[in-house]
Amino acid sequence: MKKLLAMLLALSLLLSVTAVFAEGENTETAAAEEPVLLATINGEPVYSDNSYLNYVANYYMEYASYYGYDTSDPELLAAIRQNAMLYTLQSLLILQKAKEMGMDQFTDEEKAQYTEEAREQWAAIVEDYAAENITEDSSEEDKAAARADALSELMNMGYDEERYVSEYVDGELNDTMVVRMEDSLVQGKTVTDEEIQAYYDGLVNADKEAYEKDVPTYEYYTQYYGQSSYYTPEGYRSVIHILLPVEDELMNAWKDLSARLEEQADTEESTDAEPTAEPEVTEEPVTEEMVKAAEQAILDSVQAKVDEIKAKLAEGASFEDLIKEYGTDPGMQDDETRAAGYPIHAESIMYDPAFTAAAMKLEKIGDVGEPVVGQYGVHILKYLKDIQSGAQELTDEMKDEFRITLEENQKVEAMNAALTEWMAAAEIVYTEDGEAWKVQETAEDTASVDELVPED
Repeated sequence: MKKLLAMLLALSLLLSVTAVFAEGENTETAAAEEPVLLATINGEPVYSDNSYLNYVANYYMEYASYYGYDTSDPELLAAIRQNAMLYTLQSLLILQKAKEMGMDQFTDEEKAQYTEEAREQWAAIVEDYAAENITEDSSEEDKAAARADALSELMNMGYDEERYVSEYVDGELNDTMVVRMEDSLVQGKTVTDEEIQAYYDGLVNADKEAYEKDVPTYEYYTQYYGQSSYYTPEGYRSVIHILLPVEDELMNAWKDLSARLEEQADTEESTDAEPTAEPEVTEEPVTEEMVKAAEQAILDSVQAKVDEIKAKLAEGASFEDLIKEYGTDPGMQDDETRAAGYPIHAESIMYDPAFTAAAMKLEKIGDVGEPVVGQYGVHILKYLKDIQSGAQELTDEMKDEFRITLEENQKVEAMNAALTEWMAAAEIVYTEDGEAWKVQETAEDTASVDELVPED
């Protein structure tokens, strides 16, 4: 729903965008003028109020503004105009070709379905607007008034139900024609198993080059951002753990002493590097013994539970069942996560260093370590398994996913090739008003928006 509202808001800016490109004119005056003819393609006109033309121009304007570019810069404006016109001409040309090939035939049932969808979405848009002024205590009269206000606001944006339905249906019909065109261009083409394997090998090699010797970057992108990786660096193991809670007073005391000891060490290093006047001592220096005593106090506080856990393990209880009984880590309460364990490497950056160090000290699969104090409590870890390094196995599910990707790539390549031929053969005529929007024939003649506006 928010996407639909965003589209309506974007469309409401079309006249203002046109005004920006009307150089030297007052914005309000330019916005109120009648649309002018900018160009024709095979006789089909492109006016200054063309929705697609202005939508693309607005997109680039907002993009450039977001990244701090001067949106009054003539070079930037020229690039935006020309790219917006290029995309508009291409979209019109695709639809022209689709109609020439008879792809514009639709049944009454198909049109009726799109119309019904449009009216449902319009009603939802109105309700969404009205909801901002409706509460649980609103009377029916209040709700009716809110809906009336919503309709009025949409009308001020230039929209009513019939216009919305008409544009929605036209858009769906055009989208369907484009899909039909894409399908026709790749008719008879297939994606082979060899192509899938080559695509997969490329992904593996790219990830290997990026991550083989850089575990922090691997974890940053795969675990922090959740990106897929088709290559796993060597040295990973899987661990599970029981996290025991600790009283706040004990935990805070240990954290405070640890932080102060680290701060003292940093200060001493700085003093050794650049001798200065002896700093004024305001509190007792922290020693390693004090930190260890605070750590031992934490371990002593959970010793009874640790003894219970060890006794149950000795009696044959499974570590996994004890996680569910004693553990407080939410991740370990999830069946899939518990079965897979946490992937840990000696160079891991995603975990508490104490947790990572304890995990890497375990010598063999199945080992259960002694309790260790970490930032979130006391951990008892189990070495679950080793994680296979190298290329990820190419599964049937992955093959299906890659096949879809490659099929889409085929369609894009086929459409681009067809567009190049169609544009070369098309009769494109610009008016005097459209000269500023004229698509240059060579890349050297026009600045690329991709060069002026950085990619995401």
